[in-house]
Amino acid sequence: MERMMITELDAYKQELKKMLESRLSGKLDSADIDFTLNAMGHFVEGLIRVMREGKSVHEKFFSDIILNSPDAIVGYDKNQEIFLWNNGAINLFGYSKEEILGKHFSIMIPENIRKKELEYYKEKFDKTGSFTNYETVRCTKSGEMKNVSISSYKILSENNEFIGNVSIIRDFTLEKSLEKELRNKENLALIGTVVSTIAHNLSNPLNIISGNADYLLLDRKESDEGYEELQVIVQETTRITKSIRQILNFSKPVILTKEKCNINDLIKGIMSSAQYFVNDGKKEVAFKSVMENELDEILIDKDQIRDVLNNIINNAVQAIKGKGTVKVQTSKVNERNKDYVLIRIDDNGSGIKKEDMKNIFVPFFSTKEFGKGTGLGLAFSDRVVREHNGYIRVKSETGKGTSFLIYLPV
Repeated sequence: MERMMITELDAYKQELKKMLESRLSGKLDSADIDFTLNAMGHFVEGLIRVMREGKSVHEKFFSDIILNSPDAIVGYDKNQEIFLWNNGAINLFGYSKEEILGKHFSIMIPENIRKKELEYYKEKFDKTGSFTNYETVRCTKSGEMKNVSISSYKILSENNEFIGNVSIIRDFTLEKSLEKELRNKENLALIGTVVSTIAHNLSNPLNIISGNADYLLLDRKESDEGYEELQVIVQETTRITKSIRQILNFSKPVILTKEKCNINDLIKGIMSSAQYFVNDGKKEVAFKSVMENELDEILIDKDQIRDVLNNIINNAVQAIKGKGTVKVQTSKVNERNKDYVLIRIDDNGSGIKKEDMKNIFVPFFSTKEFGKGTGLGLAFSDRVVREHNGYIRVKSETGKGTSFLIYLPV
């Protein structure tokens, strides 16, 4: 554009020179006319430069806003291929510009909802050309799911032709997590109130039933009539009392008493008595451990983490039918730009069904037989680890086994 203006300026100068020579012949000599034209050209070129610099500042101002926005700003052309990828998008999704430019925008949509999402986009763009604050999930380069809010707009040319669209994607995973945590705490408070009332109303009758059954057993031998029935009464009342106590403990806030601990030493203590988890004479379970040397000491509540590990190892044993192995490994890893001690617990048991995976940390959810569990063990474990600012990942395949990966921050 600037080159074209300068070329046109030269043409106008030649035309203007002819006009001046024609009208001012005898009044101005050729040198005066050239001086006038050159001065005019100098001033015009100065104006062009001012316009250029002003435009450059203007464009840089807006390009910097787009580039450095904390929200992801992503542009797609009419083939839905990505051509704009700002720093917010790099931070949110983990893809560099070199990796993502030219790729179809559906690369960010989880496969299980991809068809539905593309249909939603088409419907909205066909009807209104835009949508705002659409809450959904997106997948990062590492496979992590993010809760996001998306606003997207059609881009039209000066001739009103569709040339692409731009999306502003805001990550609200943390807000969603806090909302869920608040809801869980409210539910736990309600559970605590209800269970406390139930426990108070049941504890006295249970104690009376259990006490009387124990008293009657004192005068009976195993061969006597009614002995087995009394044993069942004692066992079942004890089980009910234990379940009520578990629920009461779960409904209370987790209070941590942290101290420095070498996690290898804690696990060695657990593994030394691991055979006590096998209370079925028909099972044959081998326990193995692989510890990384010189792990950093971490600040944890040893009793709480011991309960977490005992619970997961016990679940691993229960998942094994007949003969199997439970393996515990420790290592130091860097995840999400932070150092963690990783405790991995593997078993080759029955595994967890795919449809049950999303519920394993939900309170009171259990796949065990009636009376074999309250469904609070894994929920409590997840809660304790999160209170340590860590997290748990689970990998499982039915018929092959399960892996629990516990990340505790260094």
